[in-house]
Amino acid sequence: MRAMLDALPCGVVALDAAGAVLDANARALAMLEMALPPGVDFAVALAEHFGFDDVPLPRDLEAGREVRAGEATLWLQAGAPLPGAGAVIAVTDVTPFARSLDERATSLRFLLHDLRSPLNSISALTQLDASDPEAFERCGGMQRITQLARYVLSLGEQFIFSSVTEHLQARDFRRFDLRATLRQMISQLEVTAVYCGVALHLWLPDNAPVWVNGMRNFVARAIQNVIDNAVRASPRGEAVTVSLRHDGGFVEVLVDDHAGGLPGLPEDERLTDFEKFGKKSATGFGLGLKLAVQIVAVHGGTLYAELNGRGGTLFVLRLPCLNPAAAPSLSTSLVDADRALRANRAV
Repeated sequence: MRAMLDALPCGVVALDAAGAVLDANARALAMLEMALPPGVDFAVALAEHFGFDDVPLPRDLEAGREVRAGEATLWLQAGAPLPGAGAVIAVTDVTPFARSLDERATSLRFLLHDLRSPLNSISALTQLDASDPEAFERCGGMQRITQLARYVLSLGEQFIFSSVTEHLQARDFRRFDLRATLRQMISQLEVTAVYCGVALHLWLPDNAPVWVNGMRNFVARAIQNVIDNAVRASPRGEAVTVSLRHDGGFVEVLVDDHAGGLPGLPEDERLTDFEKFGKKSATGFGLGLKLAVQIVAVHGGTLYAELNGRGGTLFVLRLPCLNPAAAPSLSTSLVDADRALRANRAV
């Protein structure tokens, strides 16, 4: 039996029908950090060594039980019996999984803490609306509730994205048509644009697919965050223009607004670090840009912003393209055409 147990890839303790130890391999003894002489009651020895308040019952071990041995987290579970044994206990080191769960639980606690304040504010505003509509309007009214709701949504999106990217592999990427995705997204954002009194223009010169490799939903969300921010920041009566262009092996989504320009963005410079905007806790504006930067980076691209010379900002989301030569007509965007037209008029 000892030779059989030692040949197994995990820690194993063999018990007789009464639950007494028949034998244990070296891996099990090393992981449990305890002696298990033949004949000792395994459940009792386990309870004494790890300080359990109760002695594990057979059904506990059949369902599995977690124990901490020093810095390690072990999982004990009764499996199918070996020949000549009453039960076999598999001992597995699950420390990496336990740490991941602990980190996730900690992240959830932080998320819940961050969500509590805006959710409480939304609740208070709704109650104020019912009891004192004038005070409700003085506190920002529905616009304030919308801002808080967007902030809550941004926090949730950030958590989901961080959770997914921890285990993201290249095999999880799929080819999708960025052009079709962009058209679908614009139709969904038109309601927001109408509500804000901002014209939303999409310029696509033809129907040629623009293939990108990645996670479509995440890429769409990154672009949507940038467009949504541009629309909401623009004064009523202005326009936001969205277009595509190719640049070598990349495709660029351009979002051009007239919202006054990002604060602190110098002339003739590109902004690639949006970290400081992530500290704007009231609107979700910074979190949306920060999330967009992270999503684009995971896909091998970049996001930058520059002043467009017309009282606004040009955001450029740059992604690797699978068919850069397939659509040469996209090399010029509406933004570039507008710049060229203005230059010719000036001459």
